[in-house]
Amino acid sequence: MSLKRKYDFTSPHGILSNFAGRPVKVALIVLSMTVVLFPLYWLVTNALKLERDYLAYPPVLIPKEITFESFVELFEKNAFASSLATTLIITAVTTLLCVAIGSTAAYTLARGPIGRKAKNIFGVWFLVQKMYPAIVTAIPVFIVMRALRLIDTRFSLIIMNTSFNLPMIIWLMMGFFEQLPISLEESGMLDGAGFYKRFFYLILPITKPGLISAAILTFVATWNEFLFSVILSIKRTKTLPVIIAGFITDRGLDWGPMAAASVLMLVPVVLLTFFLQKDFVQGLAMGAVKG
Repeated sequence: MSLKRKYDFTSPHGILSNFAGRPVKVALIVLSMTVVLFPLYWLVTNALKLERDYLAYPPVLIPKEITFESFVELFEKNAFASSLATTLIITAVTTLLCVAIGSTAAYTLARGPIGRKAKNIFGVWFLVQKMYPAIVTAIPVFIVMRALRLIDTRFSLIIMNTSFNLPMIIWLMMGFFEQLPISLEESGMLDGAGFYKRFFYLILPITKPGLISAAILTFVATWNEFLFSVILSIKRTKTLPVIIAGFITDRGLDWGPMAAASVLMLVPVVLLTFFLQKDFVQGLAMGAVKG
């Protein structure tokens, strides 16, 4: 009993110990961390290398000199600041819309007067909408947006990002609301709380991990969205992924500014997930369990 209490054989450490000693475990951990972190290291160092270093062959793994010329060039010769502001606005508005609309729609489906079979059908339908490739809608979307005169506007990108992220958010939040005991809402009704008070003051605070998970998933998906940004933007509303892709030209790849732009694009996502990782993981774990 004391041995079981001191040593958990079901943990990753315990599982590895069943067939490998300490040297093998250390080697596996180092190898895994290298595979995960080396691309990030290579990206950051390329952003800080001199042009002769990031174009050198064989590649320079550890630069002897660092420079911020790529970052300076990024803001001086490219519309990076404008694209950054555009991407932030589109991402923020899309995230707010998806969380607001998705949570209310999910609550209605979870607590509405529909049967279990109908709820399952809705859940599958939302997943199917998220899974099918967005490229199949590219031409119809372009034609519709052109007819509405929304090409090269932020509004068109907000519409498309919201429509493509909303099904997943509804599905995720349905899992949260279905786990809440109905007695909690009945207690609120006995205290005289109406629908809006129950939803905003009783239900939403409890589902905070789910809201955070939904917000992060929407933020990352919108922040990295490329397809619709390419077909719906011309000059004024180019987002960061489009700007980064623009460094690939017929004359070659401008590695330095491209790496610098990629590093700056990573910063908001890394900070967001770092500070909210606890609620994010908890939200994914709880929201994925149905009923």
